[in-house]
Amino acid sequence: MEALSLRDANIHIQANNNLKPVLKSTTISTKPTNKQKDHPPPPPAEVKEPSTSENEDGIIYRTGCLLGRGAFAVCYEGQNTSTNKKYALKMVKTQMPYKKMEQKFQTELQIHSKMNHANIVKFHRAFSYQKCTYIVLELCPNGSLMDMVKKRKFITEPEVRFWTVQMAGAVKYMHGKGIIHRDLKMGNIFLDKNMNVKVGDFGLAALLMSGKDWQACRRKTLCGTPNYIAPEILSKEKGGHDHAVDIWSLGIIIFAMLTGKPPFQSNSPDEIYRRARELDYEWPSLDKSENFISEETKDLVSKLLQAPEKRPGPDKILQHPFFTCGWIPAPEDMTVSLRERHMDLSYLSSYRNQMEKKTASHQNLKRLCMLCEVGPWTPPKEYTSAYREVELEEKLLLTPSVPLPDDKVYVPANDWLEQLSGENNGKKILEAIKLFTTGVRSPTTKTYAKRVPSVRPLAKSFAAQQRAKPHQPTPSSLLEQKIIDQTAPGISRIKKVRSTSRSAALEAEDRLAVDMFNQLKLVETKDDDEKKFDVLKPSLDSAFSIFEKTDIVKEVPNTKPDFVFKRLRRLKAELERALNSRSVAAEARIPKRSPVIVVKWVDYTNKYGLGYILSNGSVGSIFKAIPAFPQDPSKGLCYSTCILIRNSEKHLVNQTDPALVDYGQLVPISEHKIEFFENRGDQGYFRAEVNPENFRAVPDPNGEAHRLSAGRNEFDNRKKERVIIWRKFGNYMTQYGRDTDYPADEIPNDKTDVDSSAGNFVTFYQRWGDVGCWGFDDGHLQFNFPDHTKIILSVDGTWCDFYHLPLEAARDLSEKGILSQKALDERQHLSYPLQTMLNFTPRNSRSHPYRTSNINPVLMGIPQANDLRRKIEFIVSCLNEWITNHGIGISDLSVEGRLRWSGARQINSKVPYKQVWVCVGGQASDQRKVMWFDPRKPDVIQPDIDC
Repeated sequence: MEALSLRDANIHIQANNNLKPVLKSTTISTKPTNKQKDHPPPPPAEVKEPSTSENEDGIIYRTGCLLGRGAFAVCYEGQNTSTNKKYALKMVKTQMPYKKMEQKFQTELQIHSKMNHANIVKFHRAFSYQKCTYIVLELCPNGSLMDMVKKRKFITEPEVRFWTVQMAGAVKYMHGKGIIHRDLKMGNIFLDKNMNVKVGDFGLAALLMSGKDWQACRRKTLCGTPNYIAPEILSKEKGGHDHAVDIWSLGIIIFAMLTGKPPFQSNSPDEIYRRARELDYEWPSLDKSENFISEETKDLVSKLLQAPEKRPGPDKILQHPFFTCGWIPAPEDMTVSLRERHMDLSYLSSYRNQMEKKTASHQNLKRLCMLCEVGPWTPPKEYTSAYREVELEEKLLLTPSVPLPDDKVYVPANDWLEQLSGENNGKKILEAIKLFTTGVRSPTTKTYAKRVPSVRPLAKSFAAQQRAKPHQPTPSSLLEQKIIDQTAPGISRIKKVRSTSRSAALEAEDRLAVDMFNQLKLVETKDDDEKKFDVLKPSLDSAFSIFEKTDIVKEVPNTKPDFVFKRLRRLKAELERALNSRSVAAEARIPKRSPVIVVKWVDYTNKYGLGYILSNGSVGSIFKAIPAFPQDPSKGLCYSTCILIRNSEKHLVNQTDPALVDYGQLVPISEHKIEFFENRGDQGYFRAEVNPENFRAVPDPNGEAHRLSAGRNEFDNRKKERVIIWRKFGNYMTQYGRDTDYPADEIPNDKTDVDSSAGNFVTFYQRWGDVGCWGFDDGHLQFNFPDHTKIILSVDGTWCDFYHLPLEAARDLSEKGILSQKALDERQHLSYPLQTMLNFTPRNSRSHPYRTSNINPVLMGIPQANDLRRKIEFIVSCLNEWITNHGIGISDLSVEGRLRWSGARQINSKVPYKQVWVCVGGQASDQRKVMWFDPRKPDVIQPDIDC
């Protein structure tokens, strides 16, 4: 039997194993054995789909060569005679022998049609013609990974890295939509014209009811391909299986690509299952293998082939050293020649040294991850639940009946909406779009890492629900009548609804300031308590403190509102003076060091506040006025508070390392004291240091996790509550790595210097739509703009640090509204007097050579191209609003009166995104306003939404 041959797990093979080899891919669930196979006959020379409103004559496909065979389906090439575009036509017999087979086929249609990812085979449509059902799919002309391995014997590590990133992206997407593939194998991973991998064949996929069902809905169907099947699938009596089975299959695929055969390959399914359960596999020795297999590769596979609760999620997988220990190609390196021969890496000799090559490889990895929407550079996103889309189909009477009627074409519901929008716009379509744009939380790394057995009854998957329903064909005429009845005149054409997220490549850097509403698993209060909390208004006269009498509390200098107010007036006057000047500044006092700035943050202002990481490695949080007594919020609120733990980023990054001194601890016990700050309104900020030993976590009785003990009193409990939230913020931010503009080796190591320097903690945060502001205790301000630029102003406004886009990239953004990943990677830093930077022109350089002699002429046009002047004018508007309203952070929150950034931003977002107006830590209330914003129509003001 060939090493890579796949066999049916339902066949009982005797010990003497006299059965003939099964040469084609087979699976367990509902697929007939070789003797039972009933493939459809060869297709006619031309296949015609029924007429539709989109194409009255019906599309005609000219059939071509046979692409492959499955258990009961065959696949041929098909060419649209009108457009000459080629597709893959998957054929099955319209009349199927078993009712269950029809239901599985219906589920396959509904699941595959909901997939829209760069590394998943695209589903276009399905229809019946001459007693056969045809599924029109994206054509992958370069075969499958199985075909390639059979020809080449093995695949090299650089290629495996590239394709594993793409497979991990597809797996993350499927799981985010509530889909378990359950039959991932090399034969189902196809290669498109550019040699990108595409996951196909959703015949065994399972659809969960919602994102919350990862714990409750564990499947018990025996399905899969023996060599790729996860052990928990075989143990039907032990709680079933979940999405972790796809992670197991990914490990098998990586092993098989590198060695030419799956790790548990044996002569019988029973032996395969035994070896899988016992993890009985070996890597080929160096003297017996032509392929180099690194230790990092072996370690990654071992982590994927372990107990389901220990398997890492796709994002975590991409952080394994396997992806950085060797070369990873760029997309243009993946040529069609790889079908027949190994990758030629001779071009790597063009790099001058190892560091240059490593940097290029790292950039290739980063860009590939962002393209595939997976890995540490991709921010969390919400996916539309596939179950929700199926529900929408049912409400619109678009559920495909099997067999498909001869006069109907099944297309995804969102494609159908697009077709219909030009003809029958109305409330029905708008309601459907609302359903489409309702996202569910994708499974996080924590979801993969820790699964808690649920005591709730097992939820039914969609397939189980469908089997329980009576068979109902789709009455298309009734559907059309319902839509016509509810249409309304004068509604403009509905745009295509395809994705609920912005481009990953454009969000992956500074846009990590995302709403954490669906990302943090914090303990929520009951609904009644939340309602009480919503109507409470913080009153400083009756606010509760986090400090007790034994705490040594000190006033933070220069934080009283009156002092801050005077400082703001001086700052505003200086900025206006610099804006009005048309010459460079006289010799200015150069700061001794660059100011401490926020390099990463997370906005959870709808509940708790904000978390941030500073460029010096400190991690802090600003909290809203949250209930003093969580069990009874009606008793009152605490003051707005802050927490800062110096040099704690390295602790969060390395917390899983058993060699760490403070391994398992929520905070670094052996480092600095933990600083708590309390905003007491007119009295300013107060500060107290607390010994980190007070927050020492102890292992639970099983020794598996460290837990924080209950506090000594209510004050201790309040501090511990904030430490727990700080830890959750920190974990979220550090799991995506440090911003490349601020490498970790720049973090100062001198504890005394860090502790004594001012400007090391954030006193307030404000957001105007998609512009963010951080105020520091020493008075310097940081503004982040939606074009990924940062402005840091000194306390007196005379000095400016400007993190900007390259010249050409800034011009492209201004003229075309586009921004490449390369531009983000090449951002740079200018540090000059603000007046000089506002007048950075060759004219002034010639007029004042003694003042600009150290300015590179190449830099002259950068401030203007990056719209620095308009940004400073916007900052002046913010300051003016604070001064007018007599308090930092106090802004006009009315829909008409809010400050909005009108400058450059990316406009290639496919759907609107949320803009937020909020302030935490200033003198304003914690009121928060949210509205939808379409960057393509920046002047259109939408009403507020509840969020």
